[in-house]
Amino acid sequence: ERLAKFAELKGAWTAKLDEITNATVDACTDRVRPRHALRALERGLVPGSIVSTDIGNISSVSNSYHSFNHKGPSMLAAMTFGNCGYSFPAAMGAKVAAPDRNCVAYCGDGAWGMQLNEVMTCIRENVPTTAVVFNNGQWGAEKKNQVLWFGDRYVGSQLDNPWSYAEIARSMYAEGITCTHVDQVTDALSQATKNQEEGKTTVIEIMVTKELGDPFRRDAMKLPVRHLEKYKATCQTSESESGQPTDL
Repeated sequence: ERLAKFAELKGAWTAKLDEITNATVDACTDRVRPRHALRALERGLVPGSIVSTDIGNISSVSNSYHSFNHKGPSMLAAMTFGNCGYSFPAAMGAKVAAPDRNCVAYCGDGAWGMQLNEVMTCIRENVPTTAVVFNNGQWGAEKKNQVLWFGDRYVGSQLDNPWSYAEIARSMYAEGITCTHVDQVTDALSQATKNQEEGKTTVIEIMVTKELGDPFRRDAMKLPVRHLEKYKATCQTSESESGQPTDL
């Protein structure tokens, strides 16, 4: 009876996740929608994989798109510790502990800037690992707060990335793959898995839209109240109706 209930709840959640994934959002069309990328990655993960996720908006949303069938530990997440730059070193450690398993790290371009140097460690120490970098040109978690509660006044959350993280990976003698369309994502992860079996580290850079998922802690945030006269013009009377950035 309990197993039947679990199956019922899992089925309901799967249907809800499909609905959210396929929901229409007005965004640019020359990049990959984050949830579509996550679904494509889910299809590309081989059984027995270990996945680590960083902090950040897309990385936290990604936790809904993992299915594991291995009896050992398979999911490594930063959770509420807020330890930015966690995912790739965690995946590296997992690869050292379980060299026969496929180890993949998910992170945004902001968090990747705090750990990309570890690609060189993978090369030097022969620790083949895969990193998936969601390049949307923003600190997504912080920007989501500014969208909802601060009137889309973006302070310190925009990232101008004129470079390619895949090219940077190749400059460090790793493999680098850039995805600009959702149809490329599953194949890219399959290639990275093959590379890892051959002892190669791979960085998959997915060019994603600026679409954002739910905030980390809606329960801990609310509309700010300005008491000083000079700041009262910035007061917001309600949350953003769309919940999405104005520069989608």
